[in-house]
Amino acid sequence: MNYKHAYHAGNFADVAKHILLIQLLNQMSKKGKPFYALDAYGGRGLYSLMSEEAIKTGEAKSGVQQILDAEVSEAPDAVRQYVEDIHQAKQTYDKHVYPGSPWWMAHHVEKHPDLNIRAEAFEFKNSEYDALNYQLYKLPIGIHNRDAFEGIPAVIPPVERRGLVLIDPPYEQEHKDFTRLVELLVTSVEKWPQGVYALWFPIKNIDAVELFYKKMKRTGIRKQLLCELNIYPNDVAVGLNGTGMLIINPPWQFDKNARDILNFIQPLLRPEDAPEMPQSQAVNVRWLVGE
Repeated sequence: MNYKHAYHAGNFADVAKHILLIQLLNQMSKKGKPFYALDAYGGRGLYSLMSEEAIKTGEAKSGVQQILDAEVSEAPDAVRQYVEDIHQAKQTYDKHVYPGSPWWMAHHVEKHPDLNIRAEAFEFKNSEYDALNYQLYKLPIGIHNRDAFEGIPAVIPPVERRGLVLIDPPYEQEHKDFTRLVELLVTSVEKWPQGVYALWFPIKNIDAVELFYKKMKRTGIRKQLLCELNIYPNDVAVGLNGTGMLIINPPWQFDKNARDILNFIQPLLRPEDAPEMPQSQAVNVRWLVGE
């Protein structure tokens, strides 16, 4: 399968991923010390929700648009910040833009110039790299035409010693991709044990996801937190039932904050035709491996 994120920009999975990313960046910034932030799969950086691809799927309507239309005055801080930053991106670029993960990192760096955060993004596909480099070249983030599997082990540990690596690959062949990602995480944690690693993954082939969990448990890596948001039950055959993030070495109390975030946004993102499911299945934040 040849994955192209332009079809899915701003969908419910993007919403959950980017709000959790905001929460991670905010909590890491609270220490007031420099850190390194890497997006290992940068994509295009900015996406148009009026593109042919986005219009064809209409996924942003049931994703980011649901959050923008909602009342968020009582929402967790990261949700309110997400809405404010989306509006700022629309004012800066155009009203149809949706920013990808590298933009969220660069925007965070811009807002905290005193912290000396160093941000970088990798993108291996030449066409996507060219777009990423062109669209974000003015922002404080280094852009590199580089493969994540080669690049991550090569740049860690960073000189800052503290940092976050976001890994959100396309998952073109799930079983094979999960296996390679487990190996990448093992290699990375061996080189940089104190790094924070956030791996995004789709929840659609539950067998592949459960096997991934089993393999991660066997790695011996400690402090593995799972954050799952489902909009359809696992036994309903749809293109994407849910979205997940595995975080190694999350900041203190990130689990509580993630649970609050996902509990708030899940009802907003759940389609009207989705069957009822227990709240424990709709949102599941748990330690796959503890201390």
